[in-house]
Amino acid sequence: MDNLGGHSFLNIWAPLIDTNKEQIFSLSQHWYVGGSGSNLQTAEVGWQVYPQKYGNSYPILFIYWTADGYNRTGCYNLDCSAFVQTNNSVTIGGTIGNISIKNGSQYDMEVAFYLNQGNWWLYIGGTISNNAIGYYPTSIYNNGALASNASSIDYGGETVGTTSWPAMGGGEFADTGWQKAAYQRNINYYSTTGGAADASLTADNPSPLCYSAIVTKYNPPWSETLWFGGPGGTNC
Repeated sequence: MDNLGGHSFLNIWAPLIDTNKEQIFSLSQHWYVGGSGSNLQTAEVGWQVYPQKYGNSYPILFIYWTADGYNRTGCYNLDCSAFVQTNNSVTIGGTIGNISIKNGSQYDMEVAFYLNQGNWWLYIGGTISNNAIGYYPTSIYNNGALASNASSIDYGGETVGTTSWPAMGGGEFADTGWQKAAYQRNINYYSTTGGAADASLTADNPSPLCYSAIVTKYNPPWSETLWFGGPGGTNC
């Protein structure tokens, strides 16, 4: 569905990345998507555990973008000049302090993107103006799809490995639920006609031996919620 952005609370975990098994990263994020193929364009935000990039095993607040299907454009965080940071209260590419514990305390982070007056504004910790961290100007999309709106939003997790894939979220399958599986809650989107609306997600799980995903509708403040995760493995 065409949209001007979206919102959710991302449950924070620190899944183990075993680099000896050629595992690379595990993340939870929003993908704002337009176009396809070599014209695919995205704006992305979430947390990731990526030891080879960041030199540690903590969840990191990250952003990413591409204007040409991850070909010649795009970068993480502030590694290139695309993102304009206007508020230094949050460190893009920095560690996230509170990490959820299996069968223990749970922590989440409120994240949103909103396209307004030619800029994809990023909000962390709330959606009032004081929580605006900065923006991707639509000029980076060269009059492509994301210059006007996104056509879809994906919420969830991703892992990358070569011969073995790491755990996702809390390392447990979606049906284990609270304090075990990861979640994104209060998921909504910003309509092209104005205002926020609850998402109506369809779970997609291409690797059911290693991960799973379940969508559940709760009363506020959880509302549309995605449970997801899994242990990973070698047959993903």
